[in-house]
Amino acid sequence: MHGGRELELKFLASSAGLEAALEAPLLSTLRSARPVGQLTTYFDTPDQEIRKAGFILRLREVEGRFIQTVKQEGAGLERGEWEEIIDAHEPDLDRAALTPLGELLADEDLRKRIGPAFSTMVDRRKAEVSFARAVVEVAIDEGEVIAGEAKAPIREIELELKSGRRSGLFSLARKLTLAAPLNLSLISKSERGYRLASGVWGAPVKMTPPHLNATMSAMKAFGAIAHSCLRQIMLNAHAFQNGQEVEAVHQTRVAIRRLRAAMTLFRPLIADSAYPALTRELKWLSGQLGATRDIDVLLTETVQPAIAREPEAPGLAELAAFIAARQEASRSALHEAMGSPRSRKLMLNLLIWVEDGPWRGKPVAEGTRVESLKDLLARRLSSSRKKLAAMGENLADLPETELHEVRIRAKKLRYQAAFFDALASEGKGEKRFYRFVNSLERVQESLGSIQDAQATAAFLEEQARNAVNEAKSHDPLVLFAAGRLAGSHPDRDTLVARAAKALDKALATKPFWKKL
Repeated sequence: MHGGRELELKFLASSAGLEAALEAPLLSTLRSARPVGQLTTYFDTPDQEIRKAGFILRLREVEGRFIQTVKQEGAGLERGEWEEIIDAHEPDLDRAALTPLGELLADEDLRKRIGPAFSTMVDRRKAEVSFARAVVEVAIDEGEVIAGEAKAPIREIELELKSGRRSGLFSLARKLTLAAPLNLSLISKSERGYRLASGVWGAPVKMTPPHLNATMSAMKAFGAIAHSCLRQIMLNAHAFQNGQEVEAVHQTRVAIRRLRAAMTLFRPLIADSAYPALTRELKWLSGQLGATRDIDVLLTETVQPAIAREPEAPGLAELAAFIAARQEASRSALHEAMGSPRSRKLMLNLLIWVEDGPWRGKPVAEGTRVESLKDLLARRLSSSRKKLAAMGENLADLPETELHEVRIRAKKLRYQAAFFDALASEGKGEKRFYRFVNSLERVQESLGSIQDAQATAAFLEEQARNAVNEAKSHDPLVLFAAGRLAGSHPDRDTLVARAAKALDKALATKPFWKKL
């Protein structure tokens, strides 16, 4: 049995993107490669117990041979892989039990429940490329994943490091993406199949909590958190294509906010020569999403409910139609930004930086130990908590600009703390964790309502005036409708009082990280 660690990068492409990639001189040997059909069946129990344990079990038929593979998922790009040729049309569970999957397969009852879960059918072309002191297998797969009656297309380029330096793999990826419009993906065929089989492929996705423990190094923890954020971004990219843009925009923006919050939390560890440019680019992409999200929220939470309450309200339908047109224009601009070379470059640069950035090579001073996640939390979250307490004193007396700063600080601290819910559940700080995080969320929501009311009022007035001007009309009813909506938000003093009460509760909660 062949076993080891697998390191690969995967890119999604259109037909035109694949053609452009094949025109690259780097892939000259791939152009003449013969496509080989592959039928791969993935096996699991009805409750997906193999997947939940972090493993993949598959059987691939290639030109009359059957190749059984066990893969063990990891927090980063590398995965454990055990592969061998078997003489059977079904998995050889006794052979699979010789891998780390063996502990699960010791359960005879579980073995009986294992059956086909889904399959993929692809034509694969592959060739080895030597580049920058690395040998990389480049494979192009075209086909589909099949789960019952459901199907989804597959059009991918995979780069797998066979020997040599990791940096060579990353350099080849950068070179190839300059030659063709390829989109980095952290979503494996198996994950696509599982989500298709469960009926959730293409649906908006919340973040999957990273696998953390209090004794792991802070460096390893940041890598796991960053990967979970990037996966959330990439999974939601498919929701954009599935008619669920409002929630896809929201979840993608949340993923970027979480990643930025994590980068701030771990900044003493990870700040390097690449850090400033990456944070600037993330802020740019977040801004593109934010512009669309603001219009989505205005329509779904203010304008549409108002129309439902008062369908005949003067000027409201005209204002709504104008804002809806603005929404379409904003979405078009967002699609262009997310599909741009700038965005594709950002995703690849982020992943390479997380995996192989300068920060990973920072020397540890002699006589000091590698900082644990628990130590970093105690230091950084305590500091952020103190800053929030200082900023939030006498909340009712603060002007709107400072209330907004308190809201941003509370939101970042909530995002930073929320990464560690699994740790809190393992330790004795679970009740403290949820009290702290939920209180911060109420601070954020209450102060956010004040900010939203001001932004909504300004935006409505601007849109109403634009609607009147573009229609070459001076109908005051559109402005009147906008004014009514702008004045329909909760009282400011009430919201500030709610925020102050929630902030007091958060700050009175003993730090959960001291119980990890």
